[in-house]
Amino acid sequence: MIILNRYHLTKRKQVSSWMEILSVLIAVLLSILVSAALITTSGANPIQAIQALFIGAFGTVDALTETIVQATPLMFTGLAVLVAFRAKIWNIGVEGQFWAGAIACTAVGLFLPDLPAPLLWLISCLAAMVAGALWGMIPALLKNRFNANVIIVTIMLNYVIQYIISFMVSGMWRDPEQFYIQTQRFAANTFFPSFFNSRIHLGLFIALFLVVIIYVLIKKTSLGFQIRAIGDNPTASLYKGINVPMIVMIVMMISGAIGGLAGASELSGLHHRLKLDISSGFGFTGILIAMLGRLNPFGVVLAAVFFGALTNGSNTMQIFTGVPVALIPCIQGIVLVFVLIAEIAVKYRIEKVGPC
Repeated sequence: MIILNRYHLTKRKQVSSWMEILSVLIAVLLSILVSAALITTSGANPIQAIQALFIGAFGTVDALTETIVQATPLMFTGLAVLVAFRAKIWNIGVEGQFWAGAIACTAVGLFLPDLPAPLLWLISCLAAMVAGALWGMIPALLKNRFNANVIIVTIMLNYVIQYIISFMVSGMWRDPEQFYIQTQRFAANTFFPSFFNSRIHLGLFIALFLVVIIYVLIKKTSLGFQIRAIGDNPTASLYKGINVPMIVMIVMMISGAIGGLAGASELSGLHHRLKLDISSGFGFTGILIAMLGRLNPFGVVLAAVFFGALTNGSNTMQIFTGVPVALIPCIQGIVLVFVLIAEIAVKYRIEKVGPC
């Protein structure tokens, strides 16, 4: 205890970009090594398992395009988390905002099927963004008015929206001709166009466009400066004249809008009907994406492709090596742990205090 008292963590005044990049690379490398050890416990050869995973994710053109398809919703949710986390607002409700957008997109698809396709896509996306923004506004209102804990409120709202969807798809929106709990299939003019003779759809290009928009917003605008200032020190920001409650509201609405757009992208691009399994936890995985991408929009793209590769390559890994697909969430968690450790290591240093 005496020895430990002689040292303390001191935050570095500035961290260079190359140090951040290096820390992520080291974190990913260490997570791969630990994952390899975990794969060994399942009785498989870790080298063969990783090779099979890589081939399943990038080994063919079809595999590569499917990896990009798997990465597309993660780009949206990673960006949604990034905006909130930049202001140190812990929005754990992107999953719920995803579902809110999916509900709005479904309403447009079911009740306005006769509109021209481009107009229908636009209305679907706008409706989803509004729904996600409104769902994100709720925790912001509670935070500003009652100082409610954003983490708890957003987690609770995830369950609320899922029960709402379950009620709707098993009741008034249920397809009477189907045994499954889902809506009827949307009209063909609601479908996003696909590209390259694959399942890659318009949602990918919307996500990439958003990457640029969010980068400009965070780095080049006065709103972005205020978001970063609140993230660094909300108390000092308040004394500088920044309207912190208003920025909290704006940030949560932007984050929710992007999450809602993710729901519209998945529905209009792939599923074409609302059902209970269109998301495999995209909102929660978005947290890992944002952290692995170091809260940088372009880093989010790389992290999303990495996680998309894990998901897409897992089936090939299981077929050829017998490693269960259920191991993939474990690997994702291991990556997150090492990324968080790396973030602390790169932002802080150990200093000796007092005499030896």
